[in-house]
Amino acid sequence: MSLHFLSGFDGALDGVAGLVVFVLAAFFLSLIISLIILKMSQKFHIFIDKADSDKPQRFHTRPTPRAGGVGIFLSFVVLDLFLTREFFSFYLLIGTCIVFVSGILEDFSIPLTPKQRLILQALGTAVAILPTQAIISDLSPLVILPYYVGVVFSVFAIVGVCNSMNIIDGFNGLAGGICLMILGAMGIVAYLNGAGFVLLMCALLFGGVVGFLVVNFPLGKIFLGDGGAYMLGFLIGVMLGILTQQSESISAWFGLSLMIYPVWEVLFSIYRKLKSRVSAMQPDSKHLHQLIYRLLKSNPLSSVCIWLFNLPFVILSVIFMNNPYKLIILSIIFIII
Repeated sequence: MSLHFLSGFDGALDGVAGLVVFVLAAFFLSLIISLIILKMSQKFHIFIDKADSDKPQRFHTRPTPRAGGVGIFLSFVVLDLFLTREFFSFYLLIGTCIVFVSGILEDFSIPLTPKQRLILQALGTAVAILPTQAIISDLSPLVILPYYVGVVFSVFAIVGVCNSMNIIDGFNGLAGGICLMILGAMGIVAYLNGAGFVLLMCALLFGGVVGFLVVNFPLGKIFLGDGGAYMLGFLIGVMLGILTQQSESISAWFGLSLMIYPVWEVLFSIYRKLKSRVSAMQPDSKHLHQLIYRLLKSNPLSSVCIWLFNLPFVILSVIFMNNPYKLIILSIIFIII
């Protein structure tokens, strides 16, 4: 299959070779920016998440910069502006910037309230999904939502995915590794179904995340941060909306099955906190990666353990991408385990 996905691009690069070039470009940009941020934080003591903070989710033992998402963000935005000419890509970038700001301010020690972050994320999502037609309304075989209900549901679901990615951003390589699995699976499905725009977006994000992981895993010299986690969750959610709603051969339940680990983590976290009569926005130290850490006593090894547990579900999601019943059963099996 020839990959002619660069509508309006003035260069001759296309196909698999072009895709590799874009991945490498995103990788090097992200890596260089991450290294610059690391050096700046060491010299000027900025972007730092202190090791003696009172956050219950903190597991690092030395001051560490939490602006790793900046490299992924800048590499994605610069290359997307250079490579795409589609009008809806402009709105996607605006939405990405809004969602990124909702987290990066916290990373730069300019805190927002949970309500303010959610409002920004909902605004960014609304800006992105309407022009890109990433509105999740066809949930066959269970239900097909009316258009405006689908818009509200899509904003709710994608904002939920933003926050689910932030919740699993706890250990070295955890969120980054999970994102690589998801982006790789989405890229394969996009390739098989001729979804060139989604394939390009996945390639740029994949390269950017790998560049970040070089510095983040296994030693944790830099963290993804709220900005990076929110942004990755947002873009993955929007791309899944485009994939599943614009192709009859990809079930909407592919998105749930592929994202079941972070999605169930945030849903179960809300249930657990409400049951204990604690605010759902209140952080704690009872997430899956934290419980596994208590057994293994190793930050990076805990991440690897969850990677390996999640990988079969990602692979099976791709295999059953057009079978909603098997995808739903797959999600239920994960939840039960």
